[in-house]
Amino acid sequence: MTSPSSPVADHRDAMMHRGFLYRDEEEVVDICVPFLREGLAADDAVAVVAATSNIDALRDALGPDAKAVQFEEALSWYQHPVKTIAAYDSFVKAEKPRRVRVIAEPVWQGRTPLEVVEWARYESIVNAAFAHSGARAICCYDRRLLHPEILAYARQTHPEIIDGHGPEKSDAYTDPGPFSATCDRRPLPSAPRTAESVSIVSTDLDAVRTFVAERASRHGMGHDALRNMVAAVSEVSTTAIRHGGAPARLATWVHDGDLVCEISGPGHWYPDALWGFAPPADSEPGFGLWGVRMLCDVVQMQADADGTLIRLRTRI
Repeated sequence: MTSPSSPVADHRDAMMHRGFLYRDEEEVVDICVPFLREGLAADDAVAVVAATSNIDALRDALGPDAKAVQFEEALSWYQHPVKTIAAYDSFVKAEKPRRVRVIAEPVWQGRTPLEVVEWARYESIVNAAFAHSGARAICCYDRRLLHPEILAYARQTHPEIIDGHGPEKSDAYTDPGPFSATCDRRPLPSAPRTAESVSIVSTDLDAVRTFVAERASRHGMGHDALRNMVAAVSEVSTTAIRHGGAPARLATWVHDGDLVCEISGPGHWYPDALWGFAPPADSEPGFGLWGVRMLCDVVQMQADADGTLIRLRTRI
């Protein structure tokens, strides 16, 4: 195993984002401890967000230096992709002008196939959201436990890979825009025959909000989740009318324990595949798709010759 120094991301303002495909805790210590100590020596804000076993191994190996490192359990941190981006964004901003240095370990076990795709997209979006933050991050992937598809995602979403040697440039790396677009091109199953629908004809959305609230309540959705879904549907419906045209259509149904709300309409009314993933700048007006993504568990988007479709999913 070679030193984790890198010729690829050596500019202070450029983010360094590496995927680390490890085999055991000993390898985690060998790679991560020098990286963390390098950050402490540079007065970086240093954090470890990882599995409990790796936290324990790193804390023991760091000895007294562990007191200067912030440790967080991965399970409590990696619950929602966009909220995790927001949490890291807050961390980066709170520590300025210090640079942030993180050992991260996204949680993959127990995810549905749809959730796996969204967390892979998260790993890709990080490259755009923090491109000029100067952050240093090593994302750990346990080769013993993770499916080969997830390890392949690691190579696609990290510009550099550590895998028995390295870091080395990842030949499979894909820029966030094209990677996210690929995620959105996955075919969505059609709405079931049992789906209930209503037309959206204007930005007066009282009837739409009532329609969503009644169905969410009927299916037993809790108050906070219901309120969030109503707000998300309202935002997307407004965008559909203002930037696509009337009439749009709202359909709702339940699938795999999720309440699904699908808004579809004419025109192409989202600008690009990265829309709504990065925190909006202070000067950007409105609630936007960033807020929608914060309110829902999963947001799926597709556009074709027939128009645009945005599907919102929240666990009941």
